[in-house]
Amino acid sequence: MAKGASPVIVIVLVAVVSVYISIHFQLQGHKKLSNVHGNGIMFNATVSKTRPRAYRRITDAIASAPIQSQSRYFIHVEAGIYVEIVEVWANKTNIALIGDGANVTKITMNRRVPEFQTNETATVSVKGNGFMAKYITFENSAGEGTQAVALMSLSDRSSFYRCTFLGFHDTLCAHFGTQFYKECDIYGTVDFMFGNAAAVFQTCNLYARLPNRVITLTAQGKMSRYESSGFVIQNSTLTAAPDLQSNKSQVHAFLGRPWFEWSTVIVMQSFLDSIIDPAGWYEWPGHRTDELTYREFGNWGPGAGTGRRISWVGYKALNQSKEVIPFTVSKFIQGDSWIPESGIPYTSGLY
Repeated sequence: MAKGASPVIVIVLVAVVSVYISIHFQLQGHKKLSNVHGNGIMFNATVSKTRPRAYRRITDAIASAPIQSQSRYFIHVEAGIYVEIVEVWANKTNIALIGDGANVTKITMNRRVPEFQTNETATVSVKGNGFMAKYITFENSAGEGTQAVALMSLSDRSSFYRCTFLGFHDTLCAHFGTQFYKECDIYGTVDFMFGNAAAVFQTCNLYARLPNRVITLTAQGKMSRYESSGFVIQNSTLTAAPDLQSNKSQVHAFLGRPWFEWSTVIVMQSFLDSIIDPAGWYEWPGHRTDELTYREFGNWGPGAGTGRRISWVGYKALNQSKEVIPFTVSKFIQGDSWIPESGIPYTSGLY
């Protein structure tokens, strides 16, 4: 500034610079236009370990979202390991958590039974409808031995794309409403996909983990014949985790067991590795098997043979495509009416 400059001019210039800096950091921290994975999303909030003015906790970013939002509230979760319990309350609707990749963005905690009730162990618990997550790992690091949930979704019309779910017993709880999982990796040992939602898992990888030798992939919890819930596993791969591949001949994995008597699981058009026991499905002592709906259709691989499957009344190996049409995305979860908005690619019918 030249000698003798007017004090008024100095004050004005300082004010302008201050406003510019403030706006700049706000845009960097909370309104960053990004091309994460080619999405070109304008984020409403950012969570970062290092970015100035960004939230440091995912919980705080969610708290900033409007109540009962009718439009997407996009939260960018930058690369990093976030050690926290995250809850998306019922009044926080249409939240979208977008990571930088499941290999670099992780949410983790280690709650387990008996220190907590099963639902309280969830690292991330979602109740607000319309929730969406992309490119994030959800982990419960408590280890094997008892129930420890990585993600619990009670969110109707919730969707997950290229996410990873890491746990052992009760890894993923899909428990309410309609849900869609696309190109996700799910790891576990006992009942590691459980709950009472109507959920479709499309083009996913389901990985059996050490140390268990008896693995149960699903424990679907349909409690009444009048409910419309069930799990559909379509065009997916059911195999052993990398650290189990060399010993997978010692493992007996089962497609599911009946948590409640109307338990409903359909496995179709998927690759079943040799870890799948010839019986296919696992009995849960004291639980009825005559009212359940367990179906297989169009599967392949060394574990796909149905000749030695269980002989329960509720089990059927289907051979006509018309019999599984009711379990496609368009029919079972009416996905054509809500998945396109998420931008997640999907197959409406059969492959």
